[in-house]
Amino acid sequence: MQSPERRVIFESGLAAGEAAEDRGDYVQAAALYTPLTEERSAEFRAEGLFRLGRVSWRQGRFEQAVAFYEDARTAARSAGRRDLEARAENGIGIVHYSRGEYAQARAAYQVAMERTTDPVLIGRFMLNMGVISNIEGNLDNALWHYMRARALFRDNGDRPSEALALQNLGMIYADRQEWEASADMYDQCLGLCEWLGNRPMVAKVLLNQTEVLVARGEFERAVHGCELSMSISVEVGDEVERGEAFRWQGYAFRKAGRFDDAELALKEALRVAQRFRVKLLEAEVSREFWHLKRAAQDGEAAERWRAKALDLFRQLGADREVAAMEREPAPEA
Repeated sequence: MQSPERRVIFESGLAAGEAAEDRGDYVQAAALYTPLTEERSAEFRAEGLFRLGRVSWRQGRFEQAVAFYEDARTAARSAGRRDLEARAENGIGIVHYSRGEYAQARAAYQVAMERTTDPVLIGRFMLNMGVISNIEGNLDNALWHYMRARALFRDNGDRPSEALALQNLGMIYADRQEWEASADMYDQCLGLCEWLGNRPMVAKVLLNQTEVLVARGEFERAVHGCELSMSISVEVGDEVERGEAFRWQGYAFRKAGRFDDAELALKEALRVAQRFRVKLLEAEVSREFWHLKRAAQDGEAAERWRAKALDLFRQLGADREVAAMEREPAPEA
């Protein structure tokens, strides 16, 4: 057992690292968490390793994140910390999800749920299960998971996780083209994130709002929101999120009829997706290139991008995306 003095020092370092992480300063957060992994206590090591895994994931360093999470899981098991073991398992699931490995992600989330009775943790795992259901096209199942998760977070005072649930609810309503409901969820989420000082989440919500703004014909505001998101992503060192911003900006430019600007943005998004091996982003960028080339009446190029997007979505098991694309006629060469 660690002395009370040692625990105070440990908790102080943990709090400082979490503060840096919450404001998006991942380099500083990693520097603060690293000494915790050198502690004799298995519990302390597990906590430090878990947080280094989370920081690595947020920076798009997936291989490194898995290694940290696996070490955290082992240390947590040794310390008898089933809650932390569950969180490490969930972290591994999130990395699988980020790579498009949904069967492995779902299995990891299920294992995580079996490791805890904490309602907030259960809410987080349910949120992640809802994300997979959403991608696979089961919107009713996803909506149920998101609403249940939000209730658990709200009732137990977890405001950051409630913001995540609000963001996902906004996306579900956008999928249904219920623009007012979507805008309301995003507005609530942005307000909560600003209050929390969570810059990475602000960047994500600004991107998610793009679809709503474009649907309303507010193209310049949509493009500007993407630029703001990119700026935040550069500040916090999140290259994958920067790639997402370029994808959404390409979408907004295409809808505004600015095809050359759209192609430049999408090329940058594709470079990011391929560099970090984010298959879902690559699939989404390929699909957007299909729409762009079709709008520009370049049928041959459009067909190539359509085939690539379909192949990637099939590899991911994203049946809804495949079905939606196949319902649309392929452009003629």
